[in-house]
Amino acid sequence: MYEGFDIWAFLLGFPLSLGIVLIILLVNSRIGKKNRLFDERYRKIHQQARSISWGVTTVAIYIAWMIVMIVEGPRLAFFILAGIWVTHMLSYLIGAVIANSKN
Repeated sequence: MYEGFDIWAFLLGFPLSLGIVLIILLVNSRIGKKNRLFDERYRKIHQQARSISWGVTTVAIYIAWMIVMIVEGPRLAFFILAGIWVTHMLSYLIGAVIANSKN
């Protein structure tokens, strides 16, 4: 394990930071709903942005996966990236099935 890594600080700080982020998101969504910031135009813009972002992430994961395979071979980093790739593609499949059933 890395010598400079303090596991206790991580175990305390990570859940705390997740809680702070969730509180900020909750407050932001309530203020946005109250001020009617999340209209149809907002949703369409963010839907297109997520679509572009998903495509870029797919290419980035694929390139990183190939680089790790060439540099390290089938070791831990390769299998972690393979798991991320499978999760990424399964989330797309599930999202497509849900969107198809709604339309």
